[in-house]
Amino acid sequence: MPHPKDRSVDCGPDGLGLGCSELIATDAVTVYVFPDETSASDIAQTWGGQSYRRGAVVLNYLEAKTPAADRPGYEKALDRLG
Repeated sequence: MPHPKDRSVDCGPDGLGLGCSELIATDAVTVYVFPDETSASDIAQTWGGQSYRRGAVVLNYLEAKTPAADRPGYEKALDRLG
């Protein structure tokens, strides 16, 4: 993914307050890692069709404005990791 930036500091209460444990933002997609699947599921539901969840990892398409045509490739890559 192009231009990854570790933004994990934004996970805590002084940042976005989402409760994630890791956050990597790229030009193409933003990747959130949560401490458990329940937390990941909750946030993925909040983001609706603008995200994809596999286990405790959520791909968010909102911030990077990921084109719909590119999303299946990122989702398949995440599925292969799990």
